[in-house]
Amino acid sequence: MEITLLYTSLITIFAIFLALRNGVIRGKTKTMLGDGGSSELLQSMRAHGNLMEHAPIALILLLLLEMQGVVDWKLHLIGSTFFLCRILHAYGITISRESTPYRVVGALGSWVLMMGMSIYGIYVYLV
Repeated sequence: MEITLLYTSLITIFAIFLALRNGVIRGKTKTMLGDGGSSELLQSMRAHGNLMEHAPIALILLLLLEMQGVVDWKLHLIGSTFFLCRILHAYGITISRESTPYRVVGALGSWVLMMGMSIYGIYVYLV
């Protein structure tokens, strides 16, 4: 379970970074609740919120795969790719309110990984 611990730790540090960024922007815009009409704050909030919406499910799936004995290199490939996708997605949201290649690749990559882990989990259950 050390591999999942590594990626959970990395995602947690990233989540704290995004939360701190929200706090800095809140201070700059003097907005204590909501987005106050600030596009920059809204984008920052969504970058953090989106990570918090997707990461728990992905990390639970990664842990369950690790418990099933999936080989270490595959777990590292999944974990590191998911982490990179979440960074790309957050970056894509923060640089533009419009769709960006970073945002698209980050979102689609995350979904593909989560779908793959889910399908494998169903396969393991049925076989």
